Amino acid sequence: MLAFLVIIPLIAFSFYIYAIKKTLAVITPSCRTQKPAMAWLLLIPIFNVIWFFFLLQAIRQGFDAMLQKNLIHNPIDSGYHYGIAMGCCWAASFIPGLFFIAVLPMFVFSILHWTKLTNARAQIPNDTGNIEN
Repeated sequence: MLAFLVIIPLIAFSFYIYAIKKTLAVITPSCRTQKPAMAWLLLIPIFNVIWFFFLLQAIRQGFDAMLQKNLIHNPIDSGYHYGIAMGCCWAASFIPGLFFIAVLPMFVFSILHWTKLTNARAQIPNDTGNIEN
């Protein structure tokens, strides 16, 4: 039972954090507002709910900066709105009585956001810039 409630979600969340880290890494270093390794701060309880919104903004700003510098030719949808919805459900899950109402949409929005992050990374040419961790 412990594995189902704690260990499996923690492993899945670690892969989600890794997807965020990889997305930050494909952004050209001169366009980044956060280093990719900063995504791992999401492992800090309570702080992670707030930090998630900062990372969403950093990804969005990075892709926008790359577009302005003509490093990419089309706007990239990184799933910002899905991420915001996921973060709001995540924050709502701390309100007593809303946990079970917020968890299912949070799960759905996190999958949608993860998919958008993967698609966003695929749109970036490999020669855009140096990938740093």
